[in-house]
Amino acid sequence: MIGKYSAYDIFLIKTKTNLHVGTGKGGEIVDLPIQRDSYGFPTIYSSSLKGAIKSYIHFKDGNKIAELLFGSDESGEFASTVALTDAYLLAFPARSLKGVYCYLTSPLLLRRFKEYADMVKYKLDEKIENLIKEGKTNVCDQIDAISIESDNKKIVVINEELILENLNKNDKVGELKKALDLDKELIIIEDDDALQQAERSLIRLTRVKLNRSSKTVESGRSPWTEEYAPPKTIFFTTVFYSKPPASLLAKYKENEKIFEKFKIKNIEEINEIKIREYLSENLRFLIIGGHETIGSGIVEFKSLTKKVEQTEEKKYT
Repeated sequence: MIGKYSAYDIFLIKTKTNLHVGTGKGGEIVDLPIQRDSYGFPTIYSSSLKGAIKSYIHFKDGNKIAELLFGSDESGEFASTVALTDAYLLAFPARSLKGVYCYLTSPLLLRRFKEYADMVKYKLDEKIENLIKEGKTNVCDQIDAISIESDNKKIVVINEELILENLNKNDKVGELKKALDLDKELIIIEDDDALQQAERSLIRLTRVKLNRSSKTVESGRSPWTEEYAPPKTIFFTTVFYSKPPASLLAKYKENEKIFEKFKIKNIEEINEIKIREYLSENLRFLIIGGHETIGSGIVEFKSLTKKVEQTEEKKYT
C-alpha cells in the first residue's frame, strides 16, 4: 500500500493534436508557455490532469460518479478516492533530415519512468529494464531509415542542428519502441541534448485578434505567442485507487446508474479494484488544457497495467 491507496495503474498519454497546458502569462519570449518539470521538460501537472479527467467523467456518466471518484466540487467533505501524479515526458517526436521525423528519449526520462513503474509494481520487460539500467546513449532501433552518408559515415541530423554520428543499433531499443507503440524510429540521446531538442521540438504559434468586420488586427491588441507540445508526444502518469469511505457509499446505495457502470449488485461491492477497472476501461480519449475549440489538447490514454493483464489472460485461455 501507498498511504490509503492499495491499487495502482500506469498510463501512457499520447498527444493526438497540439497540446497547450499552460502556466498563465509568461515573462519571456513566449507569452503563454506550457507547463514544465523541475528540469525544464514539458509536463502536465496532476491538478490539470485530474481536472480534465473529472470533467470527462462528469459529462460522460454524470456528477454522481465524478464525485464518487474525485470528490465533491463544493463541500470538500470527502477526499478523492483516485489520486494522480504529474504526467512526465517519456519520448517526443523530432524533425529528422531523413525519414521526416523520429522519436527521442534519454536515460533521465527512462530512469524516471522506471522509478514510477517500480513504485506501482509494474514489471517492465526484462530487455527494457536492462536497457534502462545500462544507460546507453546514441543507440537506435533502426538506423538506415533515418541516416544519410557523409564522409563515409552514417549520420542522423535532428532538428537541423543535432548531428549524431555512428549510431549503434540495439534490439532492446526495438523492444521499448514496441512497448510504447511508436510508429517511427526511436533514438536514446544524451540528457543534455534531450532537453535542448525537446525545446526545439515545441510548436510556437503567434496569434492575433482580428476585427470581425475589417479582418484586420484589432486596434490596441498586440500579437501574442503560445507554446504547444506537438502531436505524438508521449507522457506517462501513475494513478492510485482507494476504497471510498462508507459514508460516501451510503449516499449512493440506491443509485442504479452506479450499479450499472461499475457492474455491481450493491454499493458495498465498490472498492479500489472496481474503480480501477472502471477508469482503465472508460478512459481512452480526453481533452486536456486550453484551445479545445480549435482542436488542441486531444490525447489518448493507454493503461500499461491493463495491457499486461489482458496478455496474461490470453496465455491461460
